[in-house]
Amino acid sequence: MLAEADALVLVDAEAEALVDAEADALVLAEADALVDADSDAEILAEADALVDAEADALVLAEAEALVLAEAEALVLAEAEALVDADVLAEVDALVEADALVDAEAEALVDAEAEALVDAEADALVDAEADALVLAEAEALVDAEADAL
Repeated sequence: MLAEADALVLVDAEAEALVDAEADALVLAEADALVDADSDAEILAEADALVDAEADALVLAEAEALVLAEAEALVLAEAEALVDADVLAEVDALVEADALVDAEAEALVDAEAEALVDAEADALVDAEADALVLAEAEALVDAEADAL
């Protein structure tokens, strides 16, 4: 009976060892599965985070591009308005200068014409005075000649 009891103890020990080994194998398999699942979840989370970061970066880049394009359009519009204002101011200044030149030229022409008219009037007065003096001198000469 001792041998039988020893055999039973051995069988029990072997069965317990097998159960422990199977339990250990199951625990290891479950642990590996959990590690794999955690790794997959971490990889998916990292990939998701990378996709989100790239999407955010693209949205920011597009927003920056839009802001830059709008700013460039505003700067160009302001520059165009300034150039237009400068051109209009220069045109106004040229028109004013042209009007001043025309007015000065007209004043010079009027002054020259008036001077010519005055000179001709003076010449006519002088000619008439000379004619009168000559006529009086001739009359005196004739009177003296008649008196003699």
